Amino acid sequence: MDKTFANNLKRSCPTADSNNTVNMDIRSPNVFDNKYYVDLMNRQGLFTSDQDLYTDRRTRGIVTSFAVNQSLFFEKFVIGMIKMGQLNVLTGGQGEIRNRCDTRNKDKKVDIATVVEELEETFSALF
Repeated sequence: MDKTFANNLKRSCPTADSNNTVNMDIRSPNVFDNKYYVDLMNRQGLFTSDQDLYTDRRTRGIVTSFAVNQSLFFEKFVIGMIKMGQLNVLTGGQGEIRNRCDTRNKDKKVDIATVVEELEETFSALF
C-alpha cells in the first residue's frame, strides 16, 4: 500500500473500533467512473482483495485496461450487470448462506422460517 495513502487512512481511522468512514475512491468519490482502477495502479486500493487484482499477474492486465480506458470499463460493466440480472436467485430453502464463500457448508442447516412457510402453504391449500 502506498505509504502516504496508508498514513492518511491511519489518521482517518486511528483505532480498530472507530466509526469513521473514508471514500473508496480517492480521485473521484462522487462520480461513477474508472478511477478506482487508477487508485489500484497507484497502490491506493482500500481493500486488500481489490488491490490484489492489480498485484496478481493474472488480473493485472484487466485493471490496467480499465484504468486507461474508461469506455472499455463502462462497456464491460454493462455486460457484467446484464449477466448478473440473468442469474436465477435461490429463495427459501433452495440455497444456503455459506460460512466461507469458496466452500459449501458441511451441514446444511434447516431454516425454520422456510419450513413454517412451506407448511402454511400446504395447509392453506388443503382447507
